[in-house]
Amino acid sequence: MGVRPRVVLVGVLAVTLCEAHARAGWWPPERPPTSVEGPWGTRWTVEVSDRLRGEFVDFFAAKPSKTHKVAKFRYDFLGNKFQAGVRVRRDPWEAFVQFQHTVLDNVPVGPPPAGRPSPVGPGGPYFANTKRSFQEQGWLRQGWVRAEDLFGVKGAGIVVGRQLWRDGLEAPARDANLVWLKRHRIAERLVGPGDYTHIGRSFDGAQVHWDTDWLNVSGFGFQPASGGFEISAGRPIEGLQLGGLSATLKDSPRFPSSDARLFWIYYSDHRGPIVLDNRPDAMRKADRGDLRIHTIGANAAHVTAVGPGKADLLGWAAGQLGAWQALDQRAWAYDVEAGYQLTGVWARPWARLGFFRGSGDPDPNDRVHETFFQILPTSRQYAQFPFYNMMNNQDTFAQLVLQPFKSLGVRNEFHWLRLVERKDFLYSGGGATKDDFFGFSGAPPQSKLPLGARQVGYLVDIALTWRPIELLTFYAYYGHAFGGDVVRQVSAGSEANYGYIESTVAF
Repeated sequence: MGVRPRVVLVGVLAVTLCEAHARAGWWPPERPPTSVEGPWGTRWTVEVSDRLRGEFVDFFAAKPSKTHKVAKFRYDFLGNKFQAGVRVRRDPWEAFVQFQHTVLDNVPVGPPPAGRPSPVGPGGPYFANTKRSFQEQGWLRQGWVRAEDLFGVKGAGIVVGRQLWRDGLEAPARDANLVWLKRHRIAERLVGPGDYTHIGRSFDGAQVHWDTDWLNVSGFGFQPASGGFEISAGRPIEGLQLGGLSATLKDSPRFPSSDARLFWIYYSDHRGPIVLDNRPDAMRKADRGDLRIHTIGANAAHVTAVGPGKADLLGWAAGQLGAWQALDQRAWAYDVEAGYQLTGVWARPWARLGFFRGSGDPDPNDRVHETFFQILPTSRQYAQFPFYNMMNNQDTFAQLVLQPFKSLGVRNEFHWLRLVERKDFLYSGGGATKDDFFGFSGAPPQSKLPLGARQVGYLVDIALTWRPIELLTFYAYYGHAFGGDVVRQVSAGSEANYGYIESTVAF
């Protein structure tokens, strides 16, 4: 049975059960009791979730070569992620342990013969990391201890152990629109847990913070664990370290409906990886030096009442210095966005426009690497159909967010994508997943294209979120890509489709 029939079957069963329960008089179900008092003044809480997703891919077909047939580009597959955790609180202490188990079925494996290329599209990285169609494994996703008001200092805290980290969410916000902007347009650009994938990523180490009514100062030092698209997750990635500092002016009476952050992130990779860049293959593969990259940046967002609605402005920028193996790293990226939401009408329509540009490398033969490096992001956060990312990319986009009902949300987007530098890759990926996997891939430089031809293409998509009851959320996504000159240069087809349907039960 293929993935789409399975998903339909799951949906039919869900609707049938809902109807049966409604007739029985006990639908919708109430949240089960999950918290109890423990010894020594503690409170113990059980947290459980299960996410089932069916994905279908009709990707740009790769051109056949002399050595192999076309990689598999049309396929379906199924993924399930189960999580169960126990949280223990006794102020000012808190501890959390979470187990995760992932099952992947019908992962695309590509055509024979031996030495076949990995499948292309969103399912390809699972096969590239673990060469199996059926994959399953459990691992410790989180295990940490938190302490607040350290040494009697109000707002000072520390979290030690295996944890999730989302850059940009060091401080909370109060305004609902500002919360959305921070979660969807600022957070996880450079470092994130990658929860879009069926496996995700964790970080071993510690983060410290000092929090006041209007200011948050945070720092962290981590060793990432294997995961993301690697089913054998949880092992520390040897030779990879991550650290950073940030200071955030919070949404507060002093700075109402505003958020501004300065940040520094240091990425050190001395695994000797074969990296992806636009140098000649022989030169690139012979260089097994370290990556030592400093990223310094800032972001700011503000929401204000204007006329019958709310207007928002957002800016994000970062520059990079350091060593890209034998090359000097000199790169940059920036993003500017604006939007307006009508708050007093049906569906509360929120229209937004934005422009992002991440540097590419114009010269593969000099001593400087100028491609912006995205570190360890949740890449789909900013590429809903993730055949591209923020590296060597110019993205002019429009968004429309609707809330027709309290339980239903709709998000439409349009993206016009171009390469910044024609002599550099069209990159994709979300960073290291294990000891020997660099984590970024892409279409090769387009040296045969005319000088002005940098068009990657257009992406149109729609996403729906429906939460009929507190315990259950459905999410559906569909995106269609129209390939431009860059895609047509490397692919046999110029259009691609990607979609999925998922259900999440959580309590």
